[in-house]
Amino acid sequence: MTCTSTQHDKEGLPKDIIEVSNRGVRGLATFIQDQTSPALTVPFLQERATVTLGADTVVNSRDIELVAGHGAVVGEIIELAEIGTNNFIQADVLGVNANGTTVSLDQPLNRIYTVGNSVALRSIKNMLVDGSTVPQVFSILPLPSQAGDMVRIIIEIRGEPGKALDYTTFGSANELDVGCVLRINHGDGTYTNKFNFKSNSDFFEQGFDHSFSDAKASGNTINGFTARVTWGGQSKHGVVIRVDGSLGEALELVIQDDLTTATTGNTRFHLNAQGHELQE
Repeated sequence: MTCTSTQHDKEGLPKDIIEVSNRGVRGLATFIQDQTSPALTVPFLQERATVTLGADTVVNSRDIELVAGHGAVVGEIIELAEIGTNNFIQADVLGVNANGTTVSLDQPLNRIYTVGNSVALRSIKNMLVDGSTVPQVFSILPLPSQAGDMVRIIIEIRGEPGKALDYTTFGSANELDVGCVLRINHGDGTYTNKFNFKSNSDFFEQGFDHSFSDAKASGNTINGFTARVTWGGQSKHGVVIRVDGSLGEALELVIQDDLTTATTGNTRFHLNAQGHELQE
């Protein structure tokens, strides 16, 4: 949020620019208003490979052309970004045409992304991966021309069908041995570790807001867990986490256990960040 200085009295009419608190502290009189920079809701992703556009994209089309050998498969994410701008899209792959180069996405293209001036990546967002031998990193990673203030993160875990989950489990699986570490990558070889969570309660004790969702008696058999940690706002931490692509910064989750469905039984593990682009 931004603070705009203004002269006012209790009725909103011009008066004094300086206000005095009941403790005698003097400060600027302000109105609080929301800023107008674009809002962001972005998933933590693990990049698989760089791919190449085979043709400029078409606005409102759900198909893109990639150069042969791209390797994209259903369930992955295609990220497109126009170099030197804040324009980007992250969309699920729904199918690959028999020609092998036309890839169908789950949302219409928001702009023209041009061959030679765009970055295209294959990524995944389901964090049910094996990090027990080699830690697996998922991140909010802006390009050099991009930067954002992350206000909060939201976790979603879908449990094993028919199995309950509670405070002591990770999703519906046993508590983890090593845990998942949320950290800031400062882009200079150093990091700030924010917290480690091994169970559902470890995550929501960082921000309190959480919900256990029981499967409905009719049909659905999967229990779910959601929670959020909010940094922005005076009732929270009072600060946001800035990630600046020009500095190589990123917000990361490091997975250090085997979270695959075969091991845990969980069927989905997503982490999203919400915030806004930097206001110019």
